[in-house]
Amino acid sequence: MNGEPFHDAARAAFELREQLASDKRRLAFLMGAGTSMAVGVPGIDDLTSEVEKKLSETMKQLYGAVRSDLADGANVENILDRVRLLRELLGKGEDKKHNGLTGKNSRELDISICKAIRDIVCEEPAKGMSPHTTFAQWLYASYLSRGWPVEVFTTNYDLLFERSMEQVGVPFFDGFIGSVAPFFAPESVDTDIRTQEGVYPPRTWTRLWKLHGSVNWHILKEGSDRKSYVSRLSGHAPVGDDQLMIFPTREKYIDSRRLPFLTYQDRLRRFLSSGESVLFILGYSFSDEHLNEIIFQGLRGNNRLAVNAFMFGVPEKDGDTKYLSAPVAEYGRTYRNMSVYGPDKAVIGGVEGKWSAPPQKKSDHEALSYWSDQENRFLLGDFYAFASYLERFIGFGNEGRLAAAISTEATEGKA
Repeated sequence: MNGEPFHDAARAAFELREQLASDKRRLAFLMGAGTSMAVGVPGIDDLTSEVEKKLSETMKQLYGAVRSDLADGANVENILDRVRLLRELLGKGEDKKHNGLTGKNSRELDISICKAIRDIVCEEPAKGMSPHTTFAQWLYASYLSRGWPVEVFTTNYDLLFERSMEQVGVPFFDGFIGSVAPFFAPESVDTDIRTQEGVYPPRTWTRLWKLHGSVNWHILKEGSDRKSYVSRLSGHAPVGDDQLMIFPTREKYIDSRRLPFLTYQDRLRRFLSSGESVLFILGYSFSDEHLNEIIFQGLRGNNRLAVNAFMFGVPEKDGDTKYLSAPVAEYGRTYRNMSVYGPDKAVIGGVEGKWSAPPQKKSDHEALSYWSDQENRFLLGDFYAFASYLERFIGFGNEGRLAAAISTEATEGKA
């Protein structure tokens, strides 16, 4: 082996189990686009193309004009950001123009893009909701025993986590209050959990913080002063001036209430800087520089913070083999309290090394949820595999084994 470092896959799975099972540490998840892509929801690149297909011919031409005005590789979020900037600069009339856009048709394009996004991501996922449901079942099985609420931060617009938690019966809170047109209450997100005062919900409730907005958030204008506010309206399509609140673009929407985006980012920052905490990252490619800096600030400033990043991996050139990308591996080498788990190798404690396979199974029926013998690959960067791994803690489903099985695997791996 020429002295090359190796990481024991069974030992890693056991140590991750210990972190997940601890009821003394604050626990959070950061769920990126990969958790939705796992069940067939299009990623940002595919979404950019799908949105264009759903637009009318007139809107499609304007969409293309804005896209061509941006750098190569611009996605729908970049396009929407530019449209909203132009909309703000051009006003409401038609006397000012930029690349064929006026204030009037830039507003129409904004709404058309948002409606297309909503229609696409609200479709029933092609592969069902199995991993999301399993994750919700794990939350349900463990939420009463924890001293702190589990906090789920997600960059996804879709409603898969909300749907799965509601189906399973997991009580959760997202910062919105009310029943007819729930409004965003930033003070309910800001309140310190330790005080248990004011509008803060019970500690047993899971927190769901949608960092890039949601397809059921809308900007509404009501009352004599026509002030804007953010509301959560499930099953409601945008009409007129009503717009979806997706992707944290222009600050023009700040009137009397802080944007949920900013409040949730502050919440993530406070979580990462507060005492003994552990963050599990899944399906996130580290492409959002603003969120990256919040994570890295936490890693630099809180030596009691542990971050575990599970990477699906990028494919090798002209092949299907997945490997850990160099930039993400570098994050693990830079921050020793951040462990990075790739399909081919890991960076743990600042040490980069390939995986050593777990011990041989006693039968073909003992498939490991975290390891593929066929591909010689660590699997937890795949949301399906991670959900299967969680399934062992609550003893339901096809595997039917409790967490002790993982402990046994790790013990055998040490022998």
